[in-house]
Amino acid sequence: MKKAKLFIGLIALILSFGFVSCTDDTIDNKPRQEVLPKGFFVLCEGLFGMNNSSLDFYNSETNKVILDLFNEVNNQGLGDTGNDMIELNDYIFIAVKESACVQVINKDNGKLVKRIPIVDNNGTNRKPSRLTTNGSMVYLCTVDGNVLEINPFSLSIGRIAKVGRNPEAICISNNKLYVTNSGGLDFGTPIGYDKTVSVVNIATMTETKKIEVGENPGIIKELRPGLVGLIVKGDYSNIQFKTINTSSDELAGSFDIPMLNFDVMDNDNIIYTNYDYNSLSATIKLFNLTTNVVNPVDFIKTPGITNQIALPYGIDISKATNEVYICDAADFVTSGRVFVFDLQGNYKDAVSVSYVPSKVIVRN
Repeated sequence: MKKAKLFIGLIALILSFGFVSCTDDTIDNKPRQEVLPKGFFVLCEGLFGMNNSSLDFYNSETNKVILDLFNEVNNQGLGDTGNDMIELNDYIFIAVKESACVQVINKDNGKLVKRIPIVDNNGTNRKPSRLTTNGSMVYLCTVDGNVLEINPFSLSIGRIAKVGRNPEAICISNNKLYVTNSGGLDFGTPIGYDKTVSVVNIATMTETKKIEVGENPGIIKELRPGLVGLIVKGDYSNIQFKTINTSSDELAGSFDIPMLNFDVMDNDNIIYTNYDYNSLSATIKLFNLTTNVVNPVDFIKTPGITNQIALPYGIDISKATNEVYICDAADFVTSGRVFVFDLQGNYKDAVSVSYVPSKVIVRN
């Protein structure tokens, strides 16, 4: 995403709208309890090059936010550009792209367990991007064109698979890894964007196929057993949503639906977000995977709330709480918010957090 473009396009939006009233989510300055209460973690990317990524925590019992929990608990910053996080067993794994590491924390108290360096044999940053897990291992795609297997017990790097150019995202389906190769670092060169999704056999940790899906593929997730969905960004004026059959490893569907991000509600529906630069407005809608039809009615049912979301940068749906969390990155310069809804689209809360929130993990 081109942050300069987003900044220019969103200034007018942010200045023109008021804000919904929020729960009293002021900063919690009380001495930290050894065990965190119920709530949710928010990964905030921070400002690129400013080394100010943060892991915030919303306490649902007091309705207060602990800004930069990681720093408070560990007396050190999270790093530069926190790109993704995933939960497995007692840990949360956090990929920090520009700081060349995966930070592993105890999910009960936020304490750092280990910092795993993500560098090549020469000590060069591989640039960790996004994470996935099959419940046994954690898998990380890195911008230098690889997938790394992380053992969640030894917290060490194991096998490595070579994939395409500049992987952006990764998911698991049918005991295989699916990795979107964006080729983003070759934008503006004769080589241009990559157009493929790499299929990696987990048993052998080798790439078995490249599926051509279109230029600049990004976010990818399993939609249901045997089917994954991904956003193909192209040059950002021709974004499409596509699906892959993970039995045949062939494209299954292609839809002209502009998206920034999406998450899976159930076997039949996803909720997706988008931002329209012409109307300077956000969109949050449902797409039915069975009928292949976008619901014409907005997901958010509470009047006036959609207009309060400047830029719906991330979305996570929790089966544990039956809630939808939409991360609003605002203008990528000021602090963001997380909007909370029930599964019917009714507004519940809006929580102020740090810079560029992108990912939520519930602690229930």
